[in-house]
Amino acid sequence: MVTAFWVRHALIATLIALVFALTPALAALSLQGQWRGSGVVTHRQAKHAVRCRVGFQRLSATAFSVSSQCSAETGRYDAKGRVVASGSNRYSGRMQGEGVTGTVVIVHHGNRLSVTVTSGRGSATLSLSRL
Repeated sequence: MVTAFWVRHALIATLIALVFALTPALAALSLQGQWRGSGVVTHRQAKHAVRCRVGFQRLSATAFSVSSQCSAETGRYDAKGRVVASGSNRYSGRMQGEGVTGTVVIVHHGNRLSVTVTSGRGSATLSLSRL
């Protein structure tokens, strides 16, 4: 009886330690937080370099709100949207800003994101890193 008591407590202590040890790793798998990076916007067959800062806020286990601020030679552009998990390390959704609505696909690689946005007016590809 005493042995079962200590085994149970040891198991509970091990599980608690495991949860605390995995918490940073699980956080890295989430989009939650601030990201920044650069990419290329294509509009009317012209390509423009762009730098962006993007924030993700968890809405549910599989959905995030997105808020982005990007700057290019032609000005500053803000967009907001929502993405939902659509596969292993993939998210997709809609973004809207500057009177344009488009689709976004995000592929998550640890502390890096590959982002593709397309609309009727053009497209953008970005590479983002966690801040």
